[in-house]
Amino acid sequence: MKIFVSNFFKSRITRGGMLLALAAAAAATIAWTDTEPQVYKLEGSWIGKVPGTPVMWIYTVSPAPSGRTAAMSGSVPVPLGPSVIVPGLFPDLEYYSPMVGQVTMTGPDTADFTAVWYGMKKGVPFNQVVCIGVNSGQARFTEPGVSIHTNHMAFYAPSADADHDGLPDPGQPPVLCLPPSVSLETQVPLLPPCTP
Repeated sequence: MKIFVSNFFKSRITRGGMLLALAAAAAATIAWTDTEPQVYKLEGSWIGKVPGTPVMWIYTVSPAPSGRTAAMSGSVPVPLGPSVIVPGLFPDLEYYSPMVGQVTMTGPDTADFTAVWYGMKKGVPFNQVVCIGVNSGQARFTEPGVSIHTNHMAFYAPSADADHDGLPDPGQPPVLCLPPSVSLETQVPLLPPCTP
């Protein structure tokens, strides 16, 4: 009986010790993540431009309470149309929809992002999606209000969205996958009013 009780308590202590060690490791991980300095925040209105080209986009980033993830929405007033790269591609394309997206901080000054928009054709009674644009990439904040993005843009045919959720289905190849490009992103600051 004594041996049984002793072994029982030993197994409880061993399991309890392991649970305590696991809990301590989890707490340490959570504490490190929560205290990791995050200098840059996902918020504000931004202007993105690809240097040396007229291509630009504008968007607003709305952070979640944690500040580590955010939704983005905006538009592409000067787009890089797929037909510029491949003449005749998506010949029915007339205009672009607004874009929406998601941003997630991956470090104190880095983030991953994805933005989605649609190439459209006017129609009756409904407009038609001609292509799906996707830009997934990485952002690096270089100073407050300034970041550099590496963009990986792809254009998909509407048929790539067989389940009709508005996104290309997993494994569907794009019709056009552009080489990576770099853009300079500037947060819109408060500017002084003009003096007449």
